[in-house]
Amino acid sequence: MDRQPLVPGGAAGPLRAVLIAFEFPPVATGGVHRALALAEELPDSGIELDVVTVRAQDYADWAPGRLDPSLGVRVSAERVHRIPSGFPPAYWRATASKVGFRLAQYAHLGDPVSLFWRGPLFAELDRIVAERRPHVLLATAPPFGVAVLARAAARRHRIPWVVDWRDPWALWGHVPFASYAHYAYARHQEGRILAEANASVATSHVTREDWLGSQPDLDPDRLVTIYNGFDAGACDSRGRGGDPEPRPSDDGRRRIVYVGSFYYDPRVREAMLRPPWRRAPQQVLFYRPRREDWRYRSPYHFLCGLRRFADRYPDARDRLRVEFAGAVPSWLPSMLEETGTAPLVTLHGLVSHERSLALQRGADAVLLTSARVIGGRDYSIAGKLYEYFGLRRPILGVLTDGAMRDLVSRSGLGMLADPDDPEGIAAQIARVACSPCDALPVTPDDAFLAGFDRRHTAAAMARVLRRAATEGYRG
Repeated sequence: MDRQPLVPGGAAGPLRAVLIAFEFPPVATGGVHRALALAEELPDSGIELDVVTVRAQDYADWAPGRLDPSLGVRVSAERVHRIPSGFPPAYWRATASKVGFRLAQYAHLGDPVSLFWRGPLFAELDRIVAERRPHVLLATAPPFGVAVLARAAARRHRIPWVVDWRDPWALWGHVPFASYAHYAYARHQEGRILAEANASVATSHVTREDWLGSQPDLDPDRLVTIYNGFDAGACDSRGRGGDPEPRPSDDGRRRIVYVGSFYYDPRVREAMLRPPWRRAPQQVLFYRPRREDWRYRSPYHFLCGLRRFADRYPDARDRLRVEFAGAVPSWLPSMLEETGTAPLVTLHGLVSHERSLALQRGADAVLLTSARVIGGRDYSIAGKLYEYFGLRRPILGVLTDGAMRDLVSRSGLGMLADPDDPEGIAAQIARVACSPCDALPVTPDDAFLAGFDRRHTAAAMARVLRRAATEGYRG
């Protein structure tokens, strides 16, 4: 691997870059792992990286209870610049109540990060630019205000810039926009950033398709897809190539395992699908650019298929164990009762990351679900998919049309079923339960899977940064 790339001006040496990441360890939200992987791996691709992020103590208000100090030690403290979030204590006091939170939503159309973090961030970037003369800025979002600030910082210092979009802004479906005006602001800002940045990196090819479909004037060469990846060091030898190994359990039964959260809440789903005339008064102005049914992201459709399997293959049901590991949401026990699968599923509750990897390594198949985008394709790709790729486990994919189904189909690891087809799901479960231990029903595409090693995905990001630095600021 070339550790001495040519930098602007033709001199040999590492390319100097600044990563702007509001969310970074010790905060332990899902998207943090992408920023952490870039900080760990980019130096091996010839990128000399400085990270600008928030002080650890400021995360207590931003993400209470979601801190993991062990993550922070994986990057040299000398290259991580921690600054205040800029959020005044009065903001957190005011937004602690529902009324205060709603008033804050309507007081500012954009992401409050772009309002409060601007002063501390610009002061730190002024210092870094003066001392280290970086060649390129890299910003990771969400929070989406980070992308707005990156655009302003690049203009301030006339530095080329790249935005790493872990999610799209205008089509982010997790929560509704407070109003159509808020959506219009997000779409406008997102469009300006996509048009002006040297490159915008999506983590899903469907996100890139959505950008080009909604904004056909964008230059497709500036829209790049770089997926998340797996850490080969955290995988066993099977994670570096070769066929998946059968993993018989101690009791001889085959095992289907799911680890992590399902990202589903029945109340949120009901609110998402409820027509405007049936909304509560405080929700009348809410706006969603598209509707998504997140019950498909839950295990509901898999459980319907599991019940059908148990009824159709009574002799095989005792040869199967289904195990869920992760926090047990309040709705899950009732869903198990509703589908008649409570006796068939073991709930482990929260487990450590090491234990989760062990459960996945020991699985005969790992379960994957996805949300349904009504009238569209799902862009979201669960982080656990990349662990599945790294561990080379067969994937029982109860998946809707979208990015995850595309990748699983290409991987050679997929045992796919339509969520609305309980008979098809039951048939795939039977393949797991009834196949001999030495004949698992998948053939992995090793060349395809190797591309998701995060060393390769970081190298792809390094190429994007070099191209941007060579091109220079476009303003």
